[in-house]
Amino acid sequence: MLLGAPDPPQAELGDDGPTTSDSPATDGPPRAQGSTVLPTMPDPTGSAPARDQPIVPRRIDDPDRDLAELITAGALTAALEGLMARHGDAVYRYCRELLRDGTLADDVHQLVFIHAHRDMARFAARSTLRTWLFAIARNRVLDAMKARRRKQARLEDDDTAEVADPSSPPWELLDEARLAQLAKACVARLAEPLRTAVMLRYQQGFTFEEMAEICREKAGTLQARVTRALQALRTCIEARTRPR
Repeated sequence: MLLGAPDPPQAELGDDGPTTSDSPATDGPPRAQGSTVLPTMPDPTGSAPARDQPIVPRRIDDPDRDLAELITAGALTAALEGLMARHGDAVYRYCRELLRDGTLADDVHQLVFIHAHRDMARFAARSTLRTWLFAIARNRVLDAMKARRRKQARLEDDDTAEVADPSSPPWELLDEARLAQLAKACVARLAEPLRTAVMLRYQQGFTFEEMAEICREKAGTLQARVTRALQALRTCIEARTRPR
């Protein structure tokens, strides 16, 4: 040993074996000699952790988005006028075909848009405006049917009781090749739930998912109901056209 040279570090005995007293202290687990610790890099996408990400509501692709924007802006009268211009005729046909009474259909048609204007500020865009409007129409038609049944029950022995208007506009339930008075007569014989399901599907062109929102029932239930209605129509038509 050379004179004046510093003493080498002394080994100390610990629980895990000899260590040197001047070894640097470390936080965390030991790492291999000569290894390099890489700094934590930020997420290149710049996105926040999943728990911090806001929940984005599902966007509805609404053909009437411009009217929905009017509602959001508080222009309810302008939005109502747009709804009447675009969907007024379809709502009237729906009311008339279910009620089979032109005068009552006129009244219900007006009620539909009165209620639409009243509830428009609460429209939450969870469905399209057209689906929302036909849900109102369905409820008003059902109310009118119940009221008419109560009235007919009270006046069933009265010769002056109101009779449903037998006239009907050209009907759009079936395609043009099958459009016939016979088909209309058979549809009129369907029970109300079946008739409603068929008309929403074929007259108004709603999907089963949209029908489920309108009727507040499961899409599968409505699909089965349409199937039963078509089977009943086929049976009715065959029975009326069978040679006697």
